[in-house]
Amino acid sequence: MKFSKIGLVLVPFLASCSQGDINSALSVKVKNSADGGSGDQIFEVSLPPQYSGWKLKQYPSEWIENSEGQAVLLGAASIAPGSSASLELMPPEQATNVNLHDRAHAELSVRTGGEWQDAVYSAEGFSFEEVTSFTSPPQLTDHSYFLRYEGPGWESDQMGYRLYLDWRNAIDVFVKANDSVVLPEVGQDGYDSYHNLSSWGGDALKVGKSLGVGALGRLTEQETQDSSTQTVMHFQHVENTQYQLVSNSQLRAEFEVGYEGWSSSDAKADSIDVTTHYRIDAFDPTTHISVSVSEPSDNIVAGLVAHDGMQVIKAERGEWGVVATWGTQSILADNDNLGLAVVYRLDQVEKVFEGEHDHLVLFKPLTTLDYKILAVWPKRSSDVQTAKQFEDYLVNKLKTYNHPLTVLN
Repeated sequence: MKFSKIGLVLVPFLASCSQGDINSALSVKVKNSADGGSGDQIFEVSLPPQYSGWKLKQYPSEWIENSEGQAVLLGAASIAPGSSASLELMPPEQATNVNLHDRAHAELSVRTGGEWQDAVYSAEGFSFEEVTSFTSPPQLTDHSYFLRYEGPGWESDQMGYRLYLDWRNAIDVFVKANDSVVLPEVGQDGYDSYHNLSSWGGDALKVGKSLGVGALGRLTEQETQDSSTQTVMHFQHVENTQYQLVSNSQLRAEFEVGYEGWSSSDAKADSIDVTTHYRIDAFDPTTHISVSVSEPSDNIVAGLVAHDGMQVIKAERGEWGVVATWGTQSILADNDNLGLAVVYRLDQVEKVFEGEHDHLVLFKPLTTLDYKILAVWPKRSSDVQTAKQFEDYLVNKLKTYNHPLTVLN
């Protein structure tokens, strides 16, 4: 059987299987490596055209179009490391959505019914329209009150995030109190309510001057009369910013943000074009981020906010490394712990170090980059209550990234 890697998920191509083989099996055999991790994982299955519409009988599954434009069956299952399982398939006339609930979502909404007054959008009340594509107007900045919760939002059943779609370009965290898709209702009443803990969760992170959880920046040297210091420029210097929704199914959500003419100064000497692709899957707080860069640059970083007093966790396993923090860095309540992490490919990173406001991951000058972010809220994750348990959780995640589920049929 021939295998192909799409993104970070191994996808089998079953076209060589005969119809008789499929009919006799009526199942897909999925294996977890002995070196893999535990817990629910998403996998893709490519089936012959005559089996379009077939689904897994006892596990969540749906048909999607993958990154190569192919129709594949997306499934989810928990298989113990070193084990395999035969997952029964059923034809469309028998398939139901009993095992499938909406567990992934991405969106961007713009305010309507008003007008721009310099850099502020002024309107009576709060009325928003969801859009699938968007180009930032040149006057858009922080607290323009134009984008609902200030940029794109995305979520799985485990965790939610938002990206400030302005010069800050930082990633914030929406902790969730339940499995339901909640973002379509967040911020409909303005720009303050989601900062308070509510029945669905809340905006938990104080981003400040940092990049938040894994947003990109440019490392620069600030010259003074007697010395020079390194600092991180966000997106103060960018010519154009565009958002595009890619997919929004029940088990996966994806979107892209493209930046034209991003530079670290007005001089534009290091101007580049960058496209960031975000993907989140059900049953997992991980956001998978793929970056395309027009020209190699030696000063691109991803940042993780460095709050005082947090425990810093670092680990490496296989192709991946992680820098993470644990402690009372949630702003929703006193003594409210939150775990944050940036996961990176070891062969794509020059160094990991602490900057003025962030733990920084400095990428090598490449034109494609892959990394991940995640957050864990102990009030939601009963098995992660301490820094040691968070570290164990991260090591397990590294195992799943190195050894994703594979389909053997």
